[in-house]
Amino acid sequence: MATRTIHLARMALSRRAFARDPCLMRDAIVERGGYRIRVRTRGPAYGPDALVLPGMGATASELAPQIRLLRTLGYRTHLVDLPGFGLAPALRKEDARFAQLADLVGGVCDALGIRQTLILGHSLGGGIALHVALRRRDLVSGLALLSPAAMGRSLVWTYKLFCVPLVGRALLRPSRQGMRSYLRHFLIGSARRDDAKFVEQVLRQDRYSPARLRSMRAIVWANQPARLRRVGLLLWPGGEQSAFTLRERAAEFRGIPMLVLWGNEDRVISSRDAVAFRALNPDVEVHVARGIAHMLPLEAAEWTNRHITRFDAARLRPLRVISAA
Repeated sequence: MATRTIHLARMALSRRAFARDPCLMRDAIVERGGYRIRVRTRGPAYGPDALVLPGMGATASELAPQIRLLRTLGYRTHLVDLPGFGLAPALRKEDARFAQLADLVGGVCDALGIRQTLILGHSLGGGIALHVALRRRDLVSGLALLSPAAMGRSLVWTYKLFCVPLVGRALLRPSRQGMRSYLRHFLIGSARRDDAKFVEQVLRQDRYSPARLRSMRAIVWANQPARLRRVGLLLWPGGEQSAFTLRERAAEFRGIPMLVLWGNEDRVISSRDAVAFRALNPDVEVHVARGIAHMLPLEAAEWTNRHITRFDAARLRPLRVISAA
């Protein structure tokens, strides 16, 4: 597959200024398979790499506390916007399965010369990270997953309705008032639900362009179970992730440092998925925050960053020292 990379200069530094503060700030557009993937690179020019994959239709703001932390820890971060989430054209259904998105991300890494990287992923981004780790094990130095998809079998009950014509379109593009209610009742846990300032802060970050909405619909449609199974799901709960779950392959992740963080009130993807996954792969480090739901990266930013810092110190840095020796 032909790939072209366009580097967009963000800041020109003199050699003297670069010597004082050798930080990289660069945007790139990777053209691959007819799509344009925007990648925003920030952080130490010579630091280890960290790929950042946000959730469904999310922006950099969703993971801003964790991105800042990674740079503080010495990582060079690469924020990847999937097709339609950053630049048009939007994803097409025939290109939007999890395995295909993982290959797209792997191709982006190849285009940018990233040989090995930590992957930080939330929700959809966490599921893609898991698929990347299986398909490109040599590329992944570690996984930091926040409420990830693809670890279990079930999703929030409204997910069934996303594939109903007209109803699904309306759910993916709610009114502002409807979105506020959805945030408070489904995406934010009891610890922050009544924090009006926090709710408004999260609400301001939602900007759904037509291309972003089409990409979201493509991902939902492409990763549905088989048709007969889909009909059954309208009547009985469970199995919404059956087309892309990796639970049965959990043991194959052994040897890859993996941190999984979740909120115990997550109504989108249950934190029980992490417990079941760890039962099949004891190497996985799992922590669950109380009173927190699916917006974990923002709801419990300090708690999340504290665990990422410890994970980096205990599981990742020792491996880098051994590799450099």
